[in-house]
Amino acid sequence: MPGKIITILLLLALTTTAQAQKTDSKKSKIEDQLLNEIQVTGRRSTMKLKVDRKEFDVASLITAAGQTASEVLENIPSVDVDNDGNVSLRGNSSVEVWINGRASGLTSDNRAQILQQLPAESIERIEVIDNPSAKFSAEGSAGIINIVLKKERKSGYYGSMQAGANTRGGANTSFNINYNSSKLDAYLNIGYRHRENVGRNESTQDNITNGVPTTYERHLTEENRWGNMLFTRAGATWHVTDKDDIGLNGMMFTGKNKSNSSTPYYYGAYTTQGEALERIRQRDTYTGGPMDMYNVEMNYRHNFSDKHFIDLVVSHNRWKSDNDNIYQDSIYYTDRTLPTTSTYQSRPLNINNRRTEVRLDYENPITEYLKLEAGYNGNFSHENTPQYSYEAQDWYGENLTEDQNYFNRFTYDNNIHALYTTLSLNTDKFGIMAGLRGEYWRVETESLNWTQEHGKEEKEQPFKKDYFQLFPSVFMSYQLTPTQQLQLNYTRRLRRPWGGELNNFRNTSDATMVSFGNPELTPEYSSSFSLNYLKQWDMHSLLVSGYYRPTTDVIQRINYRNQSDQIMFRTPMNVAKSLSTGIELTGKSKIGRILDLTTNVNLYYYKLDAFEYEIEGQTITGQAQDNFTWNARLIAAVTLPHDISVQASARYNSRQIITQGHRPASYGLDLGIKKNLMNRKIVLSVNCRDVLNSRKWESYTSSDTFYRYQQNRRGSRRVNFTVTWNFGNQSGMKKKEERQQLEEDDTNTMGGYEM
Repeated sequence: MPGKIITILLLLALTTTAQAQKTDSKKSKIEDQLLNEIQVTGRRSTMKLKVDRKEFDVASLITAAGQTASEVLENIPSVDVDNDGNVSLRGNSSVEVWINGRASGLTSDNRAQILQQLPAESIERIEVIDNPSAKFSAEGSAGIINIVLKKERKSGYYGSMQAGANTRGGANTSFNINYNSSKLDAYLNIGYRHRENVGRNESTQDNITNGVPTTYERHLTEENRWGNMLFTRAGATWHVTDKDDIGLNGMMFTGKNKSNSSTPYYYGAYTTQGEALERIRQRDTYTGGPMDMYNVEMNYRHNFSDKHFIDLVVSHNRWKSDNDNIYQDSIYYTDRTLPTTSTYQSRPLNINNRRTEVRLDYENPITEYLKLEAGYNGNFSHENTPQYSYEAQDWYGENLTEDQNYFNRFTYDNNIHALYTTLSLNTDKFGIMAGLRGEYWRVETESLNWTQEHGKEEKEQPFKKDYFQLFPSVFMSYQLTPTQQLQLNYTRRLRRPWGGELNNFRNTSDATMVSFGNPELTPEYSSSFSLNYLKQWDMHSLLVSGYYRPTTDVIQRINYRNQSDQIMFRTPMNVAKSLSTGIELTGKSKIGRILDLTTNVNLYYYKLDAFEYEIEGQTITGQAQDNFTWNARLIAAVTLPHDISVQASARYNSRQIITQGHRPASYGLDLGIKKNLMNRKIVLSVNCRDVLNSRKWESYTSSDTFYRYQQNRRGSRRVNFTVTWNFGNQSGMKKKEERQQLEEDDTNTMGGYEM
């Protein structure tokens, strides 16, 4: 089956190309676009190709009905979501994920949890911009993924109600209403989601001495997960005058997650007679608790003219998650030389994050050909996360006492100030935009043990460090013909260590691995070059992107085995330099009247230099690694009679190297069908996620002292059923509004530029 999928994807990638012809005047371009949408496509396009970004319309993804933002991202070309919900772009996990053009409360600590709760039905589109200009935050060496939530502009009131369920016991419902007039735009969105899922974690590790396996550790975890979440969005924009708008928007998550798992750990030795099991550790785990997030945003915009404006946005958000973590352990020795022992551990973890962002943007088209952009961006974040520990010498947790050895309070402050300016020059065929962004940031972290927290031991000085860096960007484009464009880009970007990577507290929640952070981590820096070629035909289009990205001070997690007690440890380090380079092909094609294809193939080469470090008296080494790999995505949509649509979404990832090892190839397939009733007032959707039941993450890592295989699954095959009722003014925007939307398409939420 994987071989067939690969063959199909490659053939389609070589023959598929994207759409739309560029006309001489903007007016005719708009009219042709409107005409094509009505007479040619008959539906909203799944993807729009632009030289600076790709846009994916979530409403047209039938396979997204009833799913979450995290699950939708799994089907976006070049985007991967691992078993823990971590997002990567073009194989690089250093990527920023925004909501409506800003962080909106998402941090590296909580991003995975929020994306696994954000309902897909609240998303309008997803924008992937892999080489952002100096206007945007320099964070994220791989680029930015922007999730744009629904906020349509139609006269009067309109909205929708949706309900759904799936074969895993999950359910969801939502209500959305909008009102727009010449003086006021307002919206309200409320959604509730109940999730049930199963997970699986498998690990096999051989410990090596003098090149020979001596002992082994193995485990297999079966996990059940539940969650309930209420999601609410509301906002209003008051058009005070023809030139002034004041807006207030808010977003909130509140709910609870929990999971139960049972894991037998097997420890043994290799002898001349074969394997000898020495002991079994049975661990039952319970984790869960409430989580709350809110984000409130106020903005003011003054329009001096149509495209000459100043925009001020002030936002504040908070993330709070109180997690109960309970571990029940029982150790049985096979030779019965020692009695069976049991322990009960409770490790409550209270995560508290807050962030305030101030953004001021100014844009002025000085002449017909020259445009100036400038602004300030300030981000001020604070984390205060205590972890407590209680223990009892029995299975049921009677007579709990506080275990002071595992208490930890971690505080983390990161304040960023940034100024930017860009200048764009455009002629009939040639365009250039040069920009410079300066960022100053200060990091302060503190990790307190029990005695320091209670004043019985002198506190160490908090770890403090400040930085100032310049981030230039240059974008050049040339219109070869009315249907061909060439662009050359350069940007400098970085990846800052996130809070948890800086906390040196030792986490023992995994019975086979002790993990801890490294406060000495420094940012990694990347220089990103890209060469893009966009070709358009009547019914097809093709975007070819070549990229080259060297990176210094790469942050990677390394594993090592302590020689004295044989315990495995994991910590992040600035290991070495790396190089990523490749070619990405993205195509759109309409074949006949019923078939739309969106194809993406990314072929890239990755090299990580060798490294050697001293940790706790041990020398940790990593051999130089290089690897050529590729991945592919295909979305095929078929329009059938009686207003029925069918869609298939397939993906394939080839073998990929990681620090100290590799991940084997993986593949997946989703299917969906949609039926419109009563002039599209009622929409019925059925989709199957992971049709082949193949979604899993595997890794092989090794060194001179160990060999380790891991496999993780975050769910399995699932069928979703969804029904949507649309009410109010659903006739669409007026032609004048459609023209205005198309004219503003290049200056949407992400603040794109014209070349």
